[in-house]
Amino acid sequence: MLKLTSSVHINMLICKMYAMKKGVVLLITIGFITVLSAIIAYMFSLSNSAFDEAQKSEQFNQSSILFYDVKDILDSYAKDVNDSEDLRTFLMGTPPFYDDKSALSLDVELEPLSNKININSILIKNKIDKNIVKFLQNVCETYNIIDSNFFIDLVLDTIDSDSVSREAMSEISQENMKFSNGRVLNFEHFKAILEYYVKKVQDRNILKVPWRELIYFGKSEYSEVDCDRMSRELINVIGFNSEDFAGCSELKDAVSEKIGSKFHLKSFSKVKNYYILVKISYQTNSIQDQIEFKYNIKNSKVSDSELF
Repeated sequence: MLKLTSSVHINMLICKMYAMKKGVVLLITIGFITVLSAIIAYMFSLSNSAFDEAQKSEQFNQSSILFYDVKDILDSYAKDVNDSEDLRTFLMGTPPFYDDKSALSLDVELEPLSNKININSILIKNKIDKNIVKFLQNVCETYNIIDSNFFIDLVLDTIDSDSVSREAMSEISQENMKFSNGRVLNFEHFKAILEYYVKKVQDRNILKVPWRELIYFGKSEYSEVDCDRMSRELINVIGFNSEDFAGCSELKDAVSEKIGSKFHLKSFSKVKNYYILVKISYQTNSIQDQIEFKYNIKNSKVSDSELF
């Protein structure tokens, strides 16, 4: 009788723990929306006339306040993201906010970056990662890019800090003194590389590649790829069939494990760097602004912030 009672208590405890887990996920979503909505209401409590009369400096100040407030919200809820399911809920973010009375709107989007290849990881401390070279070769083969070697050398010569060309005309900074070396900074910087390639090779196929689905621009460091959230384009390029690949659980057989090891495919882990792109957009009457920055869920640090 004692054993039976203990068993019933254990089952009840398991049910309660499961219910608590679902409750935490729901609270993260509801809490994120509630707190952000409160901040929005506070931010836009100013009258329309005040916004109309605002100068650029005032607009910058408002954007700065929004940046820090959204950052505080992210910090608050990122600490509860411990597994892939928590991450899925976190990335849902909040729906766009719009107030009819004041014609004020705010939108915050969260986009994972660590589900792509960090192009800057191709060169770490002057050591070339041959697997990322292979990835770029696969991209060039998939999208019929004529001179993959020249394109890869353009990328490498952009990421390294010297001014020595790996091959003829591959050091863009020799022709354009304003061109930045040391890493690929963002898509605008990367676009300059693509346009330079087109100019020299007369091959426009490189502009047809869905680069935003394949790469991002992090630090020159070892980077893992979230195999549960890769795009169909990336899945195909690295060697899987996007129709069949269902995520990290597919990395079981020898061939899949080899691909996974080659491109550092891993499921989400809080102990590893995991970057998301945060986009904040707001508008009121004639004033609108956008802020973007990278956010690391592991340590709540922000990098590469841009004000548009």
